[in-house]
Amino acid sequence: MPAKATHATLLAGGDAVYDRRARQGSVPVEFHFDDGSTLDGALILTTAELERLYAQTSRLLDAHERALGGTP
Repeated sequence: MPAKATHATLLAGGDAVYDRRARQGSVPVEFHFDDGSTLDGALILTTAELERLYAQTSRLLDAHERALGGTP
């Protein structure tokens, strides 16, 4: 049975790139598998997905600030 992916993390030293022609963003990630192995890859996002991810990560950062006692 093949190993299953458990999660992905941002690839250290990688930088997000936007392809204007394809209208997609690419974020380098490292996939982690339940057998302990990893694989480098990319998260490819359309413009709509980039906007949704931006909104979601903004909410996460706001929650983080509130948890630290800040006032966003």
